[in-house]
Amino acid sequence: MLHHHMIKREDSNSSIGSSSTPPPVMLSSYSEAATALYNNVVKRSVSPSHEEQMSFISEFTYSDDIGEASQSPPLSPELNTDHQLYLGMRSVQSAAAAQQVARVEQGSPRRVCLVCGDVASGYHYGVASCEACKAFFKRTIQGNIEYTCPANNDCEINKRRRKACQACRFQKCLKTGMLKEGVRLDRVRGGRQKYRRNPEGPYQVAAQPIKRITIDENTIISALIACEPPTLSISMNKEYTNAFCDSKTALAALGELIDRELVNIIGWARQIPGFSQIHLDDQMRLLQMSWGEVLSLTLAFRSMESSDGLSYANDLTLSQVQAEEMGLEEIFLYTKHLVQRLNAIRIFKEEYLALKAMALINADTVLENSTLVYKMRESISQSLQDCILTLSPSTNNAAPRMAQLLLLLPLLRHLDVLIRQFWQRMRSERNATLNKLLCEMLEWNMTFKLGC
Repeated sequence: MLHHHMIKREDSNSSIGSSSTPPPVMLSSYSEAATALYNNVVKRSVSPSHEEQMSFISEFTYSDDIGEASQSPPLSPELNTDHQLYLGMRSVQSAAAAQQVARVEQGSPRRVCLVCGDVASGYHYGVASCEACKAFFKRTIQGNIEYTCPANNDCEINKRRRKACQACRFQKCLKTGMLKEGVRLDRVRGGRQKYRRNPEGPYQVAAQPIKRITIDENTIISALIACEPPTLSISMNKEYTNAFCDSKTALAALGELIDRELVNIIGWARQIPGFSQIHLDDQMRLLQMSWGEVLSLTLAFRSMESSDGLSYANDLTLSQVQAEEMGLEEIFLYTKHLVQRLNAIRIFKEEYLALKAMALINADTVLENSTLVYKMRESISQSLQDCILTLSPSTNNAAPRMAQLLLLLPLLRHLDVLIRQFWQRMRSERNATLNKLLCEMLEWNMTFKLGC
């Protein structure tokens, strides 16, 4: 069915010590001043255990190279008071710091690597991950390495077995949302750049400012605007005029609507510059891998003006109550979260169109000719950057804006998994009759064990 469609279409804030302020006292020497400060400040802020610790420390020096503590020589009264004051204040600071660290450790659980379950060292390429998985993903992308699973592409990936199958480990990196675009292909560490020495000396004319191109001059954005499919209407099918009177009929109507959306997505993809030049099998694989992401982004952008629902069609806005009755509550909540993020960054339509094309071409799958796909991915990415420069008031905003948009891709991939799981469950439980194209997409999904 999908092949038929592809062939058919050609185109320290508080005070220390007690609250009462002691009366001023005239001090005759530095030692008296130090003693007074110790009595009024340190003793009031240090617990008895800390005082005992200071008393003990004042009798000994630090251990020598062998590790044995040697007793310090007696200090003069003035120096002894100063030494005791210094040790007391240092003990107060150390104890406060230790208590603060303990509170932080108790209050915040350690992050876990979403790929192997090891302790995550931070967020790498958009996902909480450990150093090992971060390095593995970076090495794979930079080397353009292709792995083959010796089993059935369903190997278990955990901390102990993460090195057993590189193919399944890489697939899990992608499924959790790691972004290929985050890896620097020039092998230069983040934050550094390559500069060429100027042979003519430092006194030269400054570099020319970045030239902004208009939207009309951006050929890919212009093509995406022209080929954007219209929003469908559910009332076009008289059978579903009163579709949402019960959940089973509603699911059938929604399934029929998604099937029509899939037909539109195929026609839309064929009109994106460069897509028709890709190998036909690669076109089908990219569509089969990304249709859920494309649908989710389209639905979210269409629902930005809706305050409490999701606009599936011109005449169909699904509320949260209806979504719960149909079993779509999780998909509804994640899609609304995506809507909130789109509204928060105030995404432009041109940016949305480029991001949708990026979701299509960024789909991870085995390709017959990866060179053409990578070339098309680069051209779409460059068009998105040019679009941001055109729409942004300052060139300084371009890089953060690009990052905000690309960080939406992991959420789209998660929604894609939820959508596939939901409709596969509806199909297996026979809760809804699905059309052939949607069934074909789900069957391909089961073949490659995505989202299971």
